[in-house]
Amino acid sequence: MLHEFNEKELSITEDGAPILTCYHGGDVAHSPYLHPLYAPNGQVVTDDTRIGHQHPQGICFTRGTVNGAQLDHDEITRDTKADSARFSVVTTWKGSGELLLMETCAVRVHPRQTEVQVLDIEILLHAPSSPLEFRDNIGLGYLAVEMEYRKAADADGRIGESEVNGKASAWGTLCGLTAAEQEAVGVAILPHPSNDETVFLAEDASFGFLFAQATPFTVNAGETHTLKYRVLAYTGDLFTFDVWGYHQNYIG
Repeated sequence: MLHEFNEKELSITEDGAPILTCYHGGDVAHSPYLHPLYAPNGQVVTDDTRIGHQHPQGICFTRGTVNGAQLDHDEITRDTKADSARFSVVTTWKGSGELLLMETCAVRVHPRQTEVQVLDIEILLHAPSSPLEFRDNIGLGYLAVEMEYRKAADADGRIGESEVNGKASAWGTLCGLTAAEQEAVGVAILPHPSNDETVFLAEDASFGFLFAQATPFTVNAGETHTLKYRVLAYTGDLFTFDVWGYHQNYIG
């Protein structure tokens, strides 16, 4: 795999075909995100439009509130490293002369398969000096490219926004037909069981958004809390692509 790397973006290709771009530059107060992410047939499956600033762009982790509020800080720094099929983005918050939080987003890009592109994402939240309580919208989100016949689904057989939204499940997915090419594509988010319970929040009517919301947790001073996810960008639909099989492979 080849990397193209600058102060704002890191892009990965395999055999000349694009896999993803990670946007990590610009305003470091905003979380890094993956866009575009490509399915194996070359279709882009992510969107980076901020619709009324309601949802984060592309594939993006959000940390919710920290100690009951947005993280108060005096300085934010960010460092990005890439090595072969792995890369990481480390964001550090400082306030009142001490380190408040070190957040690492580590991504492993698997070799492209015929029907799926697999990413493993680990989020490491380290509390250097004092306990940090994470609540509200903590988790990994997916903002979908424009699709027709878009549907969310989960591991418990629920299909559609009204069924999936607000329910705990082992995994969630959002798929449909790309508006221009009429190609069946989708993205699935597979939280690792070590994350504890995950509730999926879904929108598939007005536009496509899927969010894997984690249970609130506290990170004690000097400790690190890790959240693990597998992301699948696949070709096919709910009936032709076996998300369960890839989930079993992940947790096995």
